[in-house]
Amino acid sequence: MPDLHRFYFDDGKSRKRWHVRTEGKTQIVQYGHLGGSLRESKKSFKSPAEAAEQMEKLISRKKREGYIEINPSRLEIIRIKGTRKATESQIQALEKRIGCSLPQEYRDFLKAFNGGTPNPDCVEVPGVAGIDNVGVGTIFFLQPSKPAVNELSYELDLAAELLPEGHLAIAGSSDLFTLSLRPKTFGSVYWWFHETNALDDKGNFLESEGYMLAGSFDEFLTRIALLFGDDEEVDLDESAAKPTLTKDAAKTKPKTTIKGLLRLINHDHTPTKVKEIEHSVKEIGDLSRVQDGDWPFTNIDSPRVVRCLLKAGLNPEIIDKQRHSLLWQCAGDEECVDLLLQHGVNVDRRSGGEHETALMRAIYLENIPAVKRLLQAGANPTVRLSWPIKHKLDSNAKLGKLIEKARADWKKSKAKRKPQQAIAKPQTTATVKKTSKAKPTLKRLLRLMQHDYITDQRDEVEEIEQLVTELGDLSGIQDGEWPKIDKFESPRLLGCLLEAGLNPEVTDKGGSSLLSQCVMHPDSIDLLIEHGVDVDRRSGRDNETALMRATWMGDEECVQRLLDAGANPTLEFTSFAKVMLEMDEEMTEIIESARAGWNRKKPSKKSAKQSIARKKKR
Repeated sequence: MPDLHRFYFDDGKSRKRWHVRTEGKTQIVQYGHLGGSLRESKKSFKSPAEAAEQMEKLISRKKREGYIEINPSRLEIIRIKGTRKATESQIQALEKRIGCSLPQEYRDFLKAFNGGTPNPDCVEVPGVAGIDNVGVGTIFFLQPSKPAVNELSYELDLAAELLPEGHLAIAGSSDLFTLSLRPKTFGSVYWWFHETNALDDKGNFLESEGYMLAGSFDEFLTRIALLFGDDEEVDLDESAAKPTLTKDAAKTKPKTTIKGLLRLINHDHTPTKVKEIEHSVKEIGDLSRVQDGDWPFTNIDSPRVVRCLLKAGLNPEIIDKQRHSLLWQCAGDEECVDLLLQHGVNVDRRSGGEHETALMRAIYLENIPAVKRLLQAGANPTVRLSWPIKHKLDSNAKLGKLIEKARADWKKSKAKRKPQQAIAKPQTTATVKKTSKAKPTLKRLLRLMQHDYITDQRDEVEEIEQLVTELGDLSGIQDGEWPKIDKFESPRLLGCLLEAGLNPEVTDKGGSSLLSQCVMHPDSIDLLIEHGVDVDRRSGRDNETALMRATWMGDEECVQRLLDAGANPTLEFTSFAKVMLEMDEEMTEIIESARAGWNRKKPSKKSAKQSIARKKKR
């Protein structure tokens, strides 16, 4: 169709399609809701030129209203190694097998690309509560002579019973994306969530669980491409200061903006994207204006990109939207790390919500060359590691030996420096006082407690216990000062802290209670109950009780301990806890049974303590 322009509008509530084209002096507009049929209206003008001019004005107005033009060429498709473009005979054989012709734009895609990995590899799902975007995974390829994972013929067999009739699986990883072959929704793309509970008796998707994501395959590709926004979008802050464009200038492509560059950086850094980034940086010229918090949260593994950005004046110590340093983002690539070290970055800087150094990140990524380079630059290998990072060291023998040796060398070099300082000048009573160990502080204790997981590992517990003994009194720790700990599983350490006066009702930086932090360990729960905590206290960003957290964490023993201690199972669960509860049949039975037996009267703290005491005697 000549001059056809297709658009969609989707804010999660209003979902529309809008097409426009000209035929001679006539302007033809088609419009309708996503999933419905299109209506058509026509308007005649004096000449074809006037019809085209009015169409451009109408398109501009629709764009201002938020309509997105469908343009699949915006999406970068990374070809799967070993695949070739699909042939007409292969496509016809697939059509014969499914008993239906494929949409023309999908046929064209198979002939041009034959599947691949999209970049970016996620897509927004407007209107789905609690989910912003989902991973697309791989767009399946057609090569029936070599059936394998991600090959259409192979995936067709796997999905034959899983999907309702009339849906062809075309992409996915854990979730599935399908092309509708049904007359009313022909060519539309559906999304199927792998964690749904709406299944039939055989474990197959119910028809009602398919979410219509796009009205066509081209629209599906466009939605993926625009995950990070429209790269052609004009930066209003920068354009406001520029003079009004003339008619001729207005037809040219808008100058690249910093916002557009940051969207490009958020993609995987394939050769195509690297060239686009370099071109954008050249057009912008100066990146010193990029501020902390504007920078995207992403992994960077391209030395070309890092070199280009630093040369254009990007602050080497910049932090992203989640407060991670640029060195932390580059910790997966030795060359990128080296480039930043040459620019004098702080090698031991802690960043992000977990206060990790770049060395911690490199260990977690198990990138030994990057770990070695950071150690050579003076990174401290004795920093306290979180449980997930320790697990990497335990499971990777080569990496574990490297860090163990680095720690031994670090301690030796530190020991050598101390005697030299001591010999330099005879110690008097006054110098002994000055060089004596600094007084322990609550701040130091809280730094030690900053951890994803507080477990019963002896070396960690003993270090904190020693500091608690030196401090003596922890009653000065206030709400909001306590660190955010995902799982506190050490009753020994908890007992030590409580005996030293720690408020059992203290809340962390995110407003979560200590009881909420301890829901993965029943003995820790018992300790806090003995110290009189409010078992039904709501806390944290989601305003949930410890019982709600324990249910969605899936710990049946802790759920039972909380119920025995008088936790109220009839309180309204938060939306997330409710969804997670519905997905766990055994947990649902426990909570429903508890609700049925609830006598509407919360047990006293005394009876709760007696219940715990009786269990300990057993």
